[in-house]
Amino acid sequence: MAGARHLVCPNSCPGGAFELLGGRVLVDSAGRCLRHETEVATFACAMCGAVAVDLAAAARALQRGAPAPLGEELTCPGCGVTLLAPSGVDAELELQCPDCRLVFAPDEGRARLLGSSTPEDFDERE
Repeated sequence: MAGARHLVCPNSCPGGAFELLGGRVLVDSAGRCLRHETEVATFACAMCGAVAVDLAAAARALQRGAPAPLGEELTCPGCGVTLLAPSGVDAELELQCPDCRLVFAPDEGRARLLGSSTPEDFDERE
């Protein structure tokens, strides 16, 4: 289970509201939240969509003398933005791009599946 969190927006947006991305939320038949699992979730600022920074997790990592764990770099298959997946992400878990809101599996964002083409590869040849 994840420890206490202290989420902040990297763009310093006011309000302190964050959207849960990639976490499991269980609701009842009326849609009321019963339980949520956020151990491997990412959070995004509700105002600007930037991925939130967890200052409490960073502080715990510094106390252990270890660098904060970084997730794997993924590329959104919809808009091409580069994202950091939560560390220890389950292959079955779905992620949501904070820019275009596309929901995708981690495998869909891995470079080996996206290929290595560049915009120049698509220029029209004369």
